[in-house]
Amino acid sequence: MLKKVLELCEVRGFLKSFKDGLKLVGPVGALLRRNLETEWFYNLVINRETSVFMNEGSFVDTYEFARRVCQERSPFGVAEVVKDTEDLFDLDGHFFHKPRYLLTTVFVPPSLSTQFFHDWQRLRRTWWRKLSAYPGRYAFSDLQTNGDSQLLQIRAEYESEKVLVESLRFNQEPHPLLTPEQLFVRDGRKKVQAHYISSNISLDNMLLNCIWDAYDEPDFIGKPRPLLRFHRKLAPYKISFAISATKSSTLEELSSLALYLCRKLRDGHVSCLLLPMTIKTTLESQWAPYDEMGVPYTVILNETTLKNGISLLRSRDTTLKEQVHVTKLPAYVEQLFKNY
Repeated sequence: MLKKVLELCEVRGFLKSFKDGLKLVGPVGALLRRNLETEWFYNLVINRETSVFMNEGSFVDTYEFARRVCQERSPFGVAEVVKDTEDLFDLDGHFFHKPRYLLTTVFVPPSLSTQFFHDWQRLRRTWWRKLSAYPGRYAFSDLQTNGDSQLLQIRAEYESEKVLVESLRFNQEPHPLLTPEQLFVRDGRKKVQAHYISSNISLDNMLLNCIWDAYDEPDFIGKPRPLLRFHRKLAPYKISFAISATKSSTLEELSSLALYLCRKLRDGHVSCLLLPMTIKTTLESQWAPYDEMGVPYTVILNETTLKNGISLLRSRDTTLKEQVHVTKLPAYVEQLFKNY
């Protein structure tokens, strides 16, 4: 199955071959990777309860800033993008370039650390499942204990293998970059040495896993129809356009309408894919590549649209079409993508 996924990735611009069978990220893959990093940022950095600070230089300096502004009261955390890690992620070996890792470390007083680690496990698995086309595939490994450190992995289970997607660590030992004095935080009236809990994700591993997770081949008119069932928050393009016209003049009018709608949607920060079309191109041949790129919805414009203003909004997953007036389309689409 992974071989089929990699072939589709190259055809649709997610990856490109480099040398010795290794891959580079393509233009569509770059958009998907950015969306994945954004969702990670919203979930672990801009989260509901714990203050987490981005580090782009010295970890120690960022930690000291966080500790100071939080008045030495934890939990607080540091998030960063790093190039080295002790974890080996299964899908990194498909890429030529050196991977980047999304590392989040939260410092917690000992009285809260065990419960915090348990809560984090649940929250992180829920995050993977929320964005997955098949939530049940994400499961925990057995807990590994080594002295004062515990390791728990989240894995995606496929027919051929179990892919590591995230490592969670609970450490009661000193942090390798911090002195014992720097780890002291306030817990009520006392000063205690903080424990720390970390999350580690390979960005490229997450990219390829996300594509593999979304890949499906449902039967359509007696033959498999490859598509990517991306969560709408992750899809590189949210909306595409297809036009049905029998005359060149009608095609020109509908193309102008598609361009207008595309601009309105982009004004609302909805990423759209608008490609040139001809009168000889069937609707099926237009939306087939969009399905393979994981575009959730395709706006269909035809000659009737010019008469009554009604467009059809086709769903990638169900192939059902919904009637939406073109004047209401931008607001309706923005609402579709507003929530999870």
